[in-house]
Amino acid sequence: MKVEITHDIACRWSALGYARFRRAAEEHRAGGGALTVVFRPYQTAARSAGTPLNRDPSPLASTARAERIVRAAAVDGLVMRPDRIVPADTFRAHRLIALAAAHGRAEDMAARLYRAHFTDGLDIADASVLRGLASVAGVPWDAEKDGERLPADLAPSGPRVPVFRFPDGTILVGAVSLAALRGELRRAAMRTAAA
Repeated sequence: MKVEITHDIACRWSALGYARFRRAAEEHRAGGGALTVVFRPYQTAARSAGTPLNRDPSPLASTARAERIVRAAAVDGLVMRPDRIVPADTFRAHRLIALAAAHGRAEDMAARLYRAHFTDGLDIADASVLRGLASVAGVPWDAEKDGERLPADLAPSGPRVPVFRFPDGTILVGAVSLAALRGELRRAAMRTAAA
């Protein structure tokens, strides 16, 4: 069974949704279910060439809403430290996930990039940071090809993220609940087995 996730590493809702999905996927696999995850990039704060990235404080910093998001993320195993977030163009981070996918490590790489951005305060637009993350994960990073575009099948799409697409056409949008993701994985697995 294949699930496609359209997301952005710098999006708090994508981070929260992926933390929940990862838990549901681990449970699904522990129960004997097969699952392939395909990541589709989307840049929520892309910039045009030559335009500096806004270095204003994180939109999560110092608000009651941010505190609720931080608490919700902690329940799902993601530590968010809004005061440490470095605003970043995520193009290269998405490219690293695509490279990791070729080595069967996309899910772990996505989780590590979310942690790097939201927990560790790393600049995920910085090539040296990404090179270090790739090295630890065992994913080759070719500095000469660093500026390449994403593969055509990973072109950004969609109005909101995260978007979870299941094999039967069901689409869940946003930081949906763990229960909803568990239920949809269960239903999709039953429908796939029956087909």
